[in-house]
Amino acid sequence: MKKFFFLSVLVATANLWAAAALSNDWTSLKEASRNIRTVKGEFLQKRYLQILTKPIHSEGRLFFYTPDFLRWEYLSPLRSVILQKGSIIQVYNFSEGVWKPEMAQAVEARRMVFAEISQWFQGRFDESKPFKHVFSPGPPARVTMVPGEGINRFIHRIEIVLSVRPGVIDRVEIEESGNSRTLIEFRNVEINSSFSSEVFEKP
Repeated sequence: MKKFFFLSVLVATANLWAAAALSNDWTSLKEASRNIRTVKGEFLQKRYLQILTKPIHSEGRLFFYTPDFLRWEYLSPLRSVILQKGSIIQVYNFSEGVWKPEMAQAVEARRMVFAEISQWFQGRFDESKPFKHVFSPGPPARVTMVPGEGINRFIHRIEIVLSVRPGVIDRVEIEESGNSRTLIEFRNVEINSSFSSEVFEKP
């Protein structure tokens, strides 16, 4: 469960920006992403495992403020949250009625991931070391992320289906090892809306 919490943040939050423009080249994509200051929205996640007959459903929300402030929060069935402020990463799990921080070792592992996410948020997909990208103009427009050595042991492919709204995606499909897959659908996404900076301060 913790492994996929890690993976979904890596993939879904970063790739939210893959739809920054309905463009057929990465230069225009980068240009359009410069106009995005904030994002907030909700997501529905479905996790398909070979050993289960029905998918595992999770729901949550996210907040982002450029260049590297992020809140990625699971609301159900289990509550957990990642808070990023620049290079500072805090991870909390809700247990026994209180928010409990994760061990420093687990937080450090996520720090490397969010370094990549900050680049992706700014449309710098070609600077990513873990993933190579392929853009297909569609319709619908899609971005396929191909993992490099190491990551490809547990992620085989990521496909992002872009929305007609600039800065929004319809869904992210993740193919993993063991014939597992995950579908993340975004909804009620707002671009450049206002929200309190307190969402990045505490669980």
